[in-house]
Amino acid sequence: MKKREKKLCIILSGMVVAAIIVAVLFIVMLKKTGGNTIIQGANINGVDIGGLTKVKAQKKIDKYIEELKNRQVIIKYGNAGKESKTTIDKLGFEVEDKDYVDKAYQIGKKGSIFKKFKEIVSCSKKDVTYKLKTNLNEDKLRNFIKLKSKIHNKKMKNSRLKMVKGKLKATKDCTGLKVNVDATVDRFSEKLNSDFNDKKLVLDVVVSIKKPKYTRKMYSKCTDLLGEYSTDYSSSTADRCNNVQTAAERINGTILKPGQTFSTVKVIKERTVENGYKAAPEYAGGKVVSGVGGGVCQVSTTLYNAVINAELEVVERSPHSMVVHYVNVSRDAAISGNYKDLKFKNNTKSLIYIAASAKGGVLSFKIFGEDTREKDRKIAFESEIVEEKQPEGEVITVDTTKPSGYREVTQSAHTGYNAKLWKIIYINGVKKKRVLVNTSSYNAEPPHVTVGKQQEVKKEESTKSDKKQSEQKKTETKRNTEKKRKIKKKGI
Repeated sequence: MKKREKKLCIILSGMVVAAIIVAVLFIVMLKKTGGNTIIQGANINGVDIGGLTKVKAQKKIDKYIEELKNRQVIIKYGNAGKESKTTIDKLGFEVEDKDYVDKAYQIGKKGSIFKKFKEIVSCSKKDVTYKLKTNLNEDKLRNFIKLKSKIHNKKMKNSRLKMVKGKLKATKDCTGLKVNVDATVDRFSEKLNSDFNDKKLVLDVVVSIKKPKYTRKMYSKCTDLLGEYSTDYSSSTADRCNNVQTAAERINGTILKPGQTFSTVKVIKERTVENGYKAAPEYAGGKVVSGVGGGVCQVSTTLYNAVINAELEVVERSPHSMVVHYVNVSRDAAISGNYKDLKFKNNTKSLIYIAASAKGGVLSFKIFGEDTREKDRKIAFESEIVEEKQPEGEVITVDTTKPSGYREVTQSAHTGYNAKLWKIIYINGVKKKRVLVNTSSYNAEPPHVTVGKQQEVKKEESTKSDKKQSEQKKTETKRNTEKKRKIKKKGI
């Protein structure tokens, strides 16, 4: 009896314990689930919603999604120094909730108590995390990038130098920028799909950048007038004027980098009709003849004098065969074919700009750069005639279309010279140095004279004709005499 009572007592005790355990579990379950609340430890994208009602949890998640969509994005345009700000929502970023709040709420609330308990126990060991599903609307993203491209795309623009009220000014330059829409969409898609939780997003637009060759900064040290020179061509023929203006126009605006050499022959191009040149007087073989491009030597000569005034390094220079009228001896610079050229080098540390003008019969060159010469230092140039060579005799050309006694000087005599050009350096107005610039030799050429011979030719022809007529008359007379003799013999 006692054994049975003891056994019953044990069973009853077990049942009490089990009941207590169940009660405790039920209490724990209620505490975990909160009855009409979400189980503790539940979160969506790390946002804790445990212990909240469905309504409150949904509001919390909606707020999170809104904040997420309005998260700031900094958009940078390569190394152009440009950037803009927007939100991931405007970039086409979309979030899909998929009723994650409801799913979290259902944990521990369906099925038997043991099923509920099992879910609760399982959740108590680790948090329940739901990941929001995100999408990227590429059409929206593409349209956004296209719109920004129209705003930020820039055409590359070089700075240029222009004369403003007699002073050289540099215009503003602009770095070219072009957005690669397709590559940018691909880059943004990858970034937004992986880093959308970042508090601060920085996205780099795929751009191609074209930097200007010439910038305002580069030109900032290129506005000092180093040297200038002008000559007069107002007495030239229309065709010679054309040649001067054409060559000057091709030189105008030339920029030389430090150490770069300028070739006049190369810059003005070959003197052909196709290149805009016309036939005009020029020197050839001691004569003044008509040649295509005649007159361009005045351009090279004027430029030469601007160059030596700027004290640039002259690499190649040749005098004319005979003196020219528009500059003193040793101050000319002839060009001919490809064997005579005016070349000079930019021997400064800054850019050199050459401005040329041929208007109103005046040809001018101005050379700009950075003037590092001492302010109290001045220069002047002096032509020295070392030897004078007088022409002898005259060159006669016979024109048979002109009457005898006709005489015309078609080319005046040219005195020949050996000459030197000196550079005189003054410091504070005091002559300090005399430097030889060049030596030049010019040929003496006698006058060219055309004489007529027409009358003498006619007289000679008349004499020949008279002689022929005389011989014919003699022959005829002889024949008549012989005829008379024959008649006499016959007795007629």
